Amino acid sequence: MGKNDRRRRTRIPVSKVIKHSKYQVLGTPVFEENSAVDLSSGGISFQTAQEYKLGTLVLLEFEIGGEALKILVCVAWIKKSKEDLSKHIVGAELIAIDPEHKKAMQTHLAKLMKLNEDSKGNKPKKKNEKKRKTKAKKAKAKSKPKKK
Repeated sequence: MGKNDRRRRTRIPVSKVIKHSKYQVLGTPVFEENSAVDLSSGGISFQTAQEYKLGTLVLLEFEIGGEALKILVCVAWIKKSKEDLSKHIVGAELIAIDPEHKKAMQTHLAKLMKLNEDSKGNKPKKKNEKKRKTKAKKAKAKSKPKKK
């Protein structure tokens, strides 16, 4: 993770085909196919030729374990792709998901995290994990009465 990464959840790189469409209350969604870049329990980033605006609701569909998952996300950030200047990388926050689909997604993420740990020989760390542990130790030390 980069130093400017503000996510609190571990991102897992994925290379899945993903379908996305601007969310519409009425009407049939028109899906565009691209690829997912990474996935976490709170969101996803994906590549697209679309130039979504911040705050846009997007309906995503992708397959995990042979099951098509549909999730509703909100565009949190967008930047130009460095590899293909005609594409954008979109980061989106999870807004709504069917509970069964969420369970399937979490199971898949857990498997990917384990594979990632096994292949690298270490556990992916969340940003500020070390700071949180240090703060917790300091708070615990303050709450203990001093011995006389």
